[in-house]
Amino acid sequence: MAKRQVYSFEEKKYSTNSVIAAVFSVVSVLLLVGLLFVSFVLKGRANTWIGAVGFCGILMAFGGLWYGFAGFKDECKSYFCSKVGTILGTVSIAGWFFIVCIGLVNM
Repeated sequence: MAKRQVYSFEEKKYSTNSVIAAVFSVVSVLLLVGLLFVSFVLKGRANTWIGAVGFCGILMAFGGLWYGFAGFKDECKSYFCSKVGTILGTVSIAGWFFIVCIGLVNM
């Protein structure tokens, strides 16, 4: 007996929390990579503005993680952006933590 195809016409929309999580996490990763590049090009002689932008990146990483977990609580939504935001937020927090630890050791 042939298996019947099942069609679903229900659209799963992304929740606001999951989209914010993905955006915050992607921006945090881009800031991390960009600031690492700038610091490499300037050979570690960047001004204090790089620390302020880095701190904003850390806050965005934690915000992405926070909104990612909040996006999982929404029902009947697609969880793709929540997963991306949570995973990238965690990776970004680990990267920022590594950079801060290296900076503290080299003081």
